[in-house]
Amino acid sequence: MTQEFPENDAPRGIFITFEGGEGAGKTTHIRFLSEKLRERGREVVCLREPGGTGVGEELRAVVLDPKNENLADEAELLIYEAARAQIVAEVVRPALDRGAVVLCDRFADSTVAYQVHGRGLDADFVERANAFACQGTVPDRTILMVTGGTAKTGLARATHRNGADRLELAGEEFHTRVNEGFLALARDHADRVRVVQSASKKSKTAARVFRELADLFPWMADVADDPAFFAALDVRRPRPQGAGSGNRAGGGKGRSGGNRGGQGGSTRGKGNGGGSSRNGGNGNRGGSGRSDDRAGKSAGKERKPQTNKPSGSPGRASTPKGAPAHGVGNPGSEGAPDARAPRGKGQGR
Repeated sequence: MTQEFPENDAPRGIFITFEGGEGAGKTTHIRFLSEKLRERGREVVCLREPGGTGVGEELRAVVLDPKNENLADEAELLIYEAARAQIVAEVVRPALDRGAVVLCDRFADSTVAYQVHGRGLDADFVERANAFACQGTVPDRTILMVTGGTAKTGLARATHRNGADRLELAGEEFHTRVNEGFLALARDHADRVRVVQSASKKSKTAARVFRELADLFPWMADVADDPAFFAALDVRRPRPQGAGSGNRAGGGKGRSGGNRGGQGGSTRGKGNGGGSSRNGGNGNRGGSGRSDDRAGKSAGKERKPQTNKPSGSPGRASTPKGAPAHGVGNPGSEGAPDARAPRGKGQGR
């Protein structure tokens, strides 16, 4: 069934991806955006990469599990592309065809940043692999979230609560290359990729996101300068008892909510390489099979900040190896990690 579109709104399906390095804070803004779109009557599908389908979640568990430290860079790339091909065919294209707004935590840009810039794989080959997996599906807009800080700071935000997955354990130099790769993509695709730097308050960052989407959703231009519209993001909410102590072995770190294709919540999964793009359950890490007691072992290692995930795979590095969740989370400073349902890491790069 095709959706009827509200007045002053995009009269078709819209595909928006959120990208960024570790700890960039994509989850909160995916969730807030999805809530406001639904309030206006739009169907919203929140996803994370890798993930978002039964096949994708199983692949995510493999690519993010620290046990798989010997996974070859080439194998990692193909896992991301397989998960992407499945989510595009099974969820993204059908949702766009019926007029939904698809919000994806990581997608093909993460694969370029992580696998090409991070891991050093051949750029032409990765571009062809992305094109094959995406089947002609390209985002209408990509919001690149940046903190303005170092890769070390982002990793600390991403991992302080649940420990690091395989991609987050790849090291500061790897993630510095990844962040540089994202900025290069923004320069090369300025018409599609819009850089949004996190402000001291989440409300201010959200307003910046809405301004970058106002050409797709004209009504956003009317609210972008209204502080009251975004004020709820800065209200601190108590964390549920026991939050953050979840088991990593479940749904993965994915930043995406657990929604496979329906309306579901935001996705946070880390997408490529980490496990999203940025799904699902409380504190569950996306099938990594590791429990939180591993966090103790990773203390001292820097790590980063979780509805179904997109992708972006981490890329390069021969040295250390190794892309939105429900709930606005704990507002406060933009850099603070959000309390999200499942913490699956978006791209899982």
